[in-house]
Amino acid sequence: MLELVWPGKEKSAALCSTPVERSWDTWISASFDSSNQAKFESANHRVIAADNLDALKLLRDSGHRYDVIYIDPPYNTGSALTYNDKNLSGGAASSATWLNSIYPRMILARDVLAETGVFFVSIDDNEACHLLTILREIFGQENHLGTIKWRRKRKPSFLDKHMSSSLEYVLVFARNARLCPRLLGMETEESTRPVLNASNKNVERLIPAGMPAHCPDGKYAPGLYKNRSLGFSLLDPLVVAQGVVSEQARIVGQFRIQQELWTETGFITKNFGLRRRVLESERKRRHAEDDGTAWPTNEDAQAELKLVFGSERVFDFPKPVGLLTELLSMVSHDESRHGPQRCLDFYAGSGSFLIAALEQSRQDAVARSVDLIQSRESVRGNTDHQFSDIAEICAYRVTVDSLRRGFSPSFAFVQLAQ
Repeated sequence: MLELVWPGKEKSAALCSTPVERSWDTWISASFDSSNQAKFESANHRVIAADNLDALKLLRDSGHRYDVIYIDPPYNTGSALTYNDKNLSGGAASSATWLNSIYPRMILARDVLAETGVFFVSIDDNEACHLLTILREIFGQENHLGTIKWRRKRKPSFLDKHMSSSLEYVLVFARNARLCPRLLGMETEESTRPVLNASNKNVERLIPAGMPAHCPDGKYAPGLYKNRSLGFSLLDPLVVAQGVVSEQARIVGQFRIQQELWTETGFITKNFGLRRRVLESERKRRHAEDDGTAWPTNEDAQAELKLVFGSERVFDFPKPVGLLTELLSMVSHDESRHGPQRCLDFYAGSGSFLIAALEQSRQDAVARSVDLIQSRESVRGNTDHQFSDIAEICAYRVTVDSLRRGFSPSFAFVQLAQ
């Protein structure tokens, strides 16, 4: 196994084992109508204002396990952003500092990921190689499901000295690839299917009155009809008028489907062949792909925040809801067996992941329960707005934006007691 070594690695890993002597406490008191712990356990969605290292340890120790985890951690770019990312920049020493921060959190992410769970991590070129290496070390290389390429902006910047950058990555890991369900891609475009199969036995079927017929109107005599290599025998005269079969007729062919499905979905083709339409319940989704370059961009994300916060730019480089719904849609979930899909983002930022979960649930009717963790890190630079820390931005966004989109979720807002 390939292992990445840097100064302070063992000490940072040991942070996973240090005890947390605090419990959950009220953060936004208006959201509570019972004890803090009871509200924390019963709410559909929770926004936790805390250092994610401590919060992850408490969640781990209390038995919380998640089906989907997504994070968008600091990229260690040196930029002066809403959050603090510049004290980690500046060469090898800063990469070690960044790794010492990220490493114990990645270990804890594995600890709180369900056995069948999937872990998505956004990152750019700056630390992608280091992050990929430590995740393969923690999760096992066999559990690296792939790396999605995502276009973060439509037009590249030409301010870079040598090469403009427009792509980022989403690293995808499973807790156990053998138990993880197959990741799903887009729905197949298949709309019709054949109804005859050369290896099947000949059976009699009925063409019911009213079945669609795309062939020319007219009367078709009994006999053998061939379309390419497959054929069928028409036993009764068949009349087509105004695009439908006028009267019931018997046929014999090597059918691969039963009469009920043939009656519901069958039609006669323009060449007097037999096919059927594909039901919505039968539509298959392809294998997930690593190409996310056509997904929504950071520009879309800023437009989404503008609808909530007005003209004020309160957060740098938020992730678009559409990117996160694409990721959530990849992970199939059997709600009847496992209950709601449990989701976690422990670098919550502006809270896009929770909004994405609500939107994806509206699309696929899968119930989701989301925990967001965001530290009370002071807002940097832009100080002329009402928010003093990023957790406040997150809480405001998920509350206002969920209502704006027509949702009425149950929230708990908590922090770690001092």
